[in-house]
Amino acid sequence: MEDIKKILISLQEEVRQQKVDMQSMKEEIKNTIINTVNDKITQIEIKNEQLEENLEKQKTSIKNLERFNRRKNLIFFGVEENEKSYHSLEEIILDIIRNYLKIRCDDNCIEYVRRLGKKGEKIRPIVVTLHTMGLKIKIQKNKKKLETTSYYIKEDYPLDVLIKRKELHVKAEREREQGRKAIIKYDKLIIINNDNKQEKHTISQENKNKKRNLSESPETTTKISEHREQSINQPKKINKTYNMNNYLIKAPTFSIQGRNSSLIQNDNQDQDK
Repeated sequence: MEDIKKILISLQEEVRQQKVDMQSMKEEIKNTIINTVNDKITQIEIKNEQLEENLEKQKTSIKNLERFNRRKNLIFFGVEENEKSYHSLEEIILDIIRNYLKIRCDDNCIEYVRRLGKKGEKIRPIVVTLHTMGLKIKIQKNKKKLETTSYYIKEDYPLDVLIKRKELHVKAEREREQGRKAIIKYDKLIIINNDNKQEKHTISQENKNKKRNLSESPETTTKISEHREQSINQPKKINKTYNMNNYLIKAPTFSIQGRNSSLIQNDNQDQDK
């Protein structure tokens, strides 16, 4: 009887030890899986941050390239669509520059001209690419001579800049009502206070498109924070901006077809005061 009792006790001890071993194995497997998943999440988050940084750089490069391509462009409004060919349209623009703006200009001064939008009932504006920046500056300085005509000239802005400028016009009006001088330059609003200090305001697209933050486990927080600190410590590139404040004050007597054209028209209604 005593032998049987000892055997039972031994069996119970073995079963208990097996349970302890199994529980220990479960914990080890669980910890191994968690560590593996956390490592993969860390790698994915780091790679995602790198991709986002590269994407932002690409967007900035595209915007800078588009701005560079438009740097010698001007848009002529109010020009009747009487041309029958490209050369006749070019001659119309040359005639306006020579006879109305009193600037010497020949065929070599213009690289390219074209109408904006599809042909319809409304008069389409003309995008003119000039050969030199010097000629563009001369035209901008003399464009007030067109105030007595149906023509007027504006800068050629990308669509996203036109949208930003439209939003900035509302803010500029509020600032002017408070007695401050507000000037819109390209996609920035410059406010000059009474103490002659300038404040720059921009509408950030990042505030509109808030990104969902990925959840971080305690094991991955240190690695991600170290990577972010390295990214933050890198100096940011500052893009130079051109002075885009030279606008015509004359408002158009007609509406322009197309989304770009309507935005350009609205932009002309609130010029710097």
